[in-house]
Amino acid sequence: MQNQIDRIRSFIAVVDTGSFTQAAKYLRLSKSMVSIHIKALETELNVSLLNRNTRRFTLTETGEILYQDFRQVLVQLEQTLDKARLGQQNLQGTLRLTSTAEFGEHYILPLLHQFMCLHPQLKVQYIFNSSIDDLINHKLDLAIRLGALKDSNYRYRKLADYTIKLVVSPHLLKKYPIQEIADLAAVPYLANSNLRHSKLSQQDKINQLFSQLHSMALFETNTISALKQMALKQMGMTILPEWYIQQEITQGELVSPIPELTLLNQSINVIFPHGEHMPRKTRLFIDFLKERINSMP
Repeated sequence: MQNQIDRIRSFIAVVDTGSFTQAAKYLRLSKSMVSIHIKALETELNVSLLNRNTRRFTLTETGEILYQDFRQVLVQLEQTLDKARLGQQNLQGTLRLTSTAEFGEHYILPLLHQFMCLHPQLKVQYIFNSSIDDLINHKLDLAIRLGALKDSNYRYRKLADYTIKLVVSPHLLKKYPIQEIADLAAVPYLANSNLRHSKLSQQDKINQLFSQLHSMALFETNTISALKQMALKQMGMTILPEWYIQQEITQGELVSPIPELTLLNQSINVIFPHGEHMPRKTRLFIDFLKERINSMP
């Protein structure tokens, strides 16, 4: 029975990930073993499941039907096993996740500490990384990302929204008197590469202005910690999450060049591999985050 389940898992993983290589990484098997599972399943059923060539594969008509049936059966089996585990007070295994360093330090690490105290038998591997990784290749259960998501094969769940602000050192602002939004074009700009293609305002003229500023920026980075440091050193104005600069705003170290200018809220999302069944450790951690990250400045 276990052999048949392993073969079905391999078949579903190949279809879901789109390749034998990615399926092998996801299942933590060798590529050859995944291939053996598929061939054994085809032999056992006496059908062809995949049309293969040197670069890609497609499902046969029979393969498409069996894929849908197998998914339902496997989901039901895993859900039944999951329900049986619900009686356990503590999660087990390893939870692997990633987030940006700054958001992780402000929000995730304190919450992760609480979650681990609730589940002392759970191991955690936490990676600071600001790019959307190949979750399967890096064996990650989930990634927490800020702002608009790029198109991907992953599922996601929105956790909350947060505000962003255009800020500048008041000392630098004295050199560039600002009377209206158009005057911002003369102020040095510190660009966040993660916002390059983001819609920042409902007004097209403001979006065009920021696009112009970004193209003219003498400094660009993908980390908000570097942007804040450069802004504090009077190198230019920049866009930062309000939760990250509350202290600097309160102390007057950073100010808005145009206080009435409001930018669109950004979202906090958790992304995870595609699949109808989510591991209990992942589901509970996402629910834990959603419950606690529900209101941000």
